[in-house]
Amino acid sequence: MKHFKCNNFEWIEGRGYKKKRLPVSNTLPAEVDFIQEVRFSKGSSMPDHYHKKQTEIFYALAAGYMIINDSEIIISQGDTIVCEPGDVHGIPEIKDDFGFLVLKINYEENDTIWL
Repeated sequence: MKHFKCNNFEWIEGRGYKKKRLPVSNTLPAEVDFIQEVRFSKGSSMPDHYHKKQTEIFYALAAGYMIINDSEIIISQGDTIVCEPGDVHGIPEIKDDFGFLVLKINYEENDTIWL
């Protein structure tokens, strides 16, 4: 698991825009299978699970938290989390509405192991 805190990176001004570059070279596989937006509603949960082959990259659209490999990860809007194959992750209780953009790498049907 890797956690890139958004406030650790500086905004770079461009012509009519600004950007943050996350230093992810050599940490991500080269090909993304697809990107999905996932939203969670307050009071719901996401059971613990892991993936045998799949890497998931979560870009936080709002603040929240996850439990990854038995550690609570506090997530700020704009943070990026990389869950590699075998990283157990879930959310026992969604405290406030929030969501992620999720990039799926090495995606396969039936790759999720629910615990």
